[in-house]
Amino acid sequence: STIVVNYNGAPEIIEALESLERQTLPPHEIIVVDNGSTDGSADLVEEQFPDVRLVRAGENLGFAAGSNLGASLATGRYLALLNPDASAHPDWLRTLVTALESDDRFAVAVGKVYAGRSRTIEQAGAHFNNLGNYWGRGHLELDEGQYDEVTEVTGLTGCAMLIDRDALHDEPMFDSDIFMYGEELDLTIRLRRRGYGVVYTPYAVVHHEGMASVRRSEQRPRVFQQRLSNRNRSRLLAKYYPSGILLRSAPLLILGLGYWFFWFLRESGPRAALELLIEIPRYFLRGRRERKPASAEEDSLWLSLMTSHNLRGAVAQARRMKTTRAG
Repeated sequence: STIVVNYNGAPEIIEALESLERQTLPPHEIIVVDNGSTDGSADLVEEQFPDVRLVRAGENLGFAAGSNLGASLATGRYLALLNPDASAHPDWLRTLVTALESDDRFAVAVGKVYAGRSRTIEQAGAHFNNLGNYWGRGHLELDEGQYDEVTEVTGLTGCAMLIDRDALHDEPMFDSDIFMYGEELDLTIRLRRRGYGVVYTPYAVVHHEGMASVRRSEQRPRVFQQRLSNRNRSRLLAKYYPSGILLRSAPLLILGLGYWFFWFLRESGPRAALELLIEIPRYFLRGRRERKPASAEEDSLWLSLMTSHNLRGAVAQARRMKTTRAG
């Protein structure tokens, strides 16, 4: 069952659905969850793709809740997610299924995602660190064959993935309270705690425009992204990370909060910066309330894969990302 969550996705969603129709392993069903689009994209889907099941949510549920709605209606054991601004190569689905079925321990399969039509990698799986940051493996690197091996990776990437529903243990796929930005890390940790893995195959290729609907819907898309990312990161740190790691990382986390305060002050003014200062501790406390006991063994299954960053490492990574974007 393939699920596409749409919000003002015209015209990209047409290309996304056409790419699904060209799959060498045809989906059992295609479900489009429309999150209250106002650009006519839902009507386009209804008119041009009569075999697609269109679900009109009536409001913008966000990516996580929209995906969960689609999953609740899906009949397949395997659930494929594809963003409406992504286009999959014909063997995408077949290759993901092959990778997922190669080992019973794998719960999710992901492929190589390019940034737009370039040969620049957007993500080939994902990494996360002790500061709650989550980023694409190989992000913005030129593809020179460095990610051409089938391998297990640390984290999943929600824009194009295949998950075995049985690994969810009857839970929702994503945390519906995470509107967007952070749901991937939450799911990765939950699956890892149960002993499941994530497999990457370079032969499942997708081209992803990235934030297309956000750029059209928000006057300041970067501000929108960072506001959600920062508050969700704070919540997930409190919800999952052991107290020892939080204490050791506290100086960096406080420095990061200061950085984003001044960034919001520059980009959006004092009100937005003050709202950030209020939201971060509020979401952190919320995460503490949601925290559930986990054994040291369960935590070791995901903490052992965590990249640990000190101040020097965090600055070096930020510089690498900045240099790569400039290039």
